[in-house]
Amino acid sequence: MSTVPRARHRQLSLDDLGTPLAEADLVVVDLETTGTSASSDAITEIGAVHVRGGEVIGEFQTFVDPRRPIPAYIAALTGISDTTVRGAPAIDTVLPMFLDFARGAALVAHNARFDLSFLTASAARIDLEWPSPTVLDTLRLARLAFGRDEVRDHRLGTLAAHVSATTTPDHRALSDARATVDVLHAIIERLSARGVSTLEDLASAHRKVSAVQMRQKHLADSVPSGPGVYQFVDEHRAVLYVGTSRDLRTRVRTYFTAAETRRKVLDMLPRAREIRTITCATATEAAVRELRVIAAEQPPANRHGLRPEKATWLRLGAGREGLRGARLARGEDDGSAQIGPLRSRHDVEALRGLLHDAVMGRATTFEGTDRARPDAAHHERLRRAMIEDPTEVLDHVVGRLRTLAGLGRYEDAEALRGRVQTYLDAARRAGRLRALARVGILVAARPAPAPAPMRPGWELLAVRGGRFAGASVVAAGADPVAVARALAATSTGEAELVTPLCQGYHQEAEILHGWLAGQDVRIVLSDGSWAQPARARFDTEALQRRYRAAAS
Repeated sequence: MSTVPRARHRQLSLDDLGTPLAEADLVVVDLETTGTSASSDAITEIGAVHVRGGEVIGEFQTFVDPRRPIPAYIAALTGISDTTVRGAPAIDTVLPMFLDFARGAALVAHNARFDLSFLTASAARIDLEWPSPTVLDTLRLARLAFGRDEVRDHRLGTLAAHVSATTTPDHRALSDARATVDVLHAIIERLSARGVSTLEDLASAHRKVSAVQMRQKHLADSVPSGPGVYQFVDEHRAVLYVGTSRDLRTRVRTYFTAAETRRKVLDMLPRAREIRTITCATATEAAVRELRVIAAEQPPANRHGLRPEKATWLRLGAGREGLRGARLARGEDDGSAQIGPLRSRHDVEALRGLLHDAVMGRATTFEGTDRARPDAAHHERLRRAMIEDPTEVLDHVVGRLRTLAGLGRYEDAEALRGRVQTYLDAARRAGRLRALARVGILVAARPAPAPAPMRPGWELLAVRGGRFAGASVVAAGADPVAVARALAATSTGEAELVTPLCQGYHQEAEILHGWLAGQDVRIVLSDGSWAQPARARFDTEALQRRYRAAAS
């Protein structure tokens, strides 16, 4: 059986839509977990195989410490016990490594809903942005490729035996991922005879292209390749929808395939008359430009990023002003402090109550004119809990959790745990924004990928006060320092727009921080000190450590 997709031998024309399967990067992933619920169970092992054109490019495997006991029946099924994962890295270490391994690739899994639910839930818990890759489900695809007259069911073990997979699945992540690779190639071999030739074809094999998509697909003809921003424009030249991609041509063409099912997009397409593009040096620049265009144009089909100036903060005022909600972040040199932006304005009262209870005692109140105002000592403790150290709050919460659990009030305990998670998220987010906003100019570099046998060059990013100030890609052998100096010199206008805690552009600053927090990033030049905030202080793990310490 050949494992090379037939699309490899097909001459593609300029009218073909999507990424040819022979050129598509696919990462086949499998997880082992402590149970079946993504909300209450945890990952114990990740195994993944990167394939392209039928060839294995690389593999990824690691155990994960779930920070909870592994049930005996799970240990018997997988062979992964508490002893196995002891000393293994936690998910907040493993997941960024896996996403780096899978960057730019489509994810493939057997019964993908299960694996993706755990991956996305884990990303949300550690405040890690999920990249939303194309997802292929070999279970769903196998039902199209192999009828019940061929296989008795579509379980991975059954399919692996049917296609003579080189690896037998055994409920271990890497073995199951390897077996899924062989099943995937057999599916591609079967479906290619039905006209499936691109990644988008495969992702939407069970759907049909609408008449509107067929009629409008010519709009993608002039879209260039490379990173950038695209805008769907109507007959009055009003912007309907804005998006971004590492490859504009490939991404825009997917809007005219059956893989596109979003109602807001399908409703927008009939009104589109043109697709404008802004080419960018890097994908990071494109992501920032997208936010800025959305904020300026207010396209009706977009939701995220429409009003970056709108935010809600929890502010501790200077002197005895106390805690209150605020719409604008301000400087903190006067002794004030703020955390956020919060997910919702409804979080203000919950967090204010949590901090007051922890620092000033539960007898304090917020009602009417009796609202408690902190004295100087309490003010300093509140400020420390918001900016420097959550220990006092966490110790208070641990005591309350243990009391509630002892009384059997588990719903109240879960509500309290949710409040402290919101507090930790908001403090950690503010710490990132605070650190970025304080740096006058920062130019950093990381290796830029290059196809073999070319040597990788450098991708440069300039940040001024937390705002995007420029980006460039430097070829291998060239001097990145000269380019860094040019970026710094040509971005001085951004300094006039810098605000405390990146107020009004915090979404942009989060993108930049994610880049700076990546692997192999090196500082080329800076004006002002830059240091990553200590994540471990305001992290769920900090609460768990305090809880374990109290128990012992």
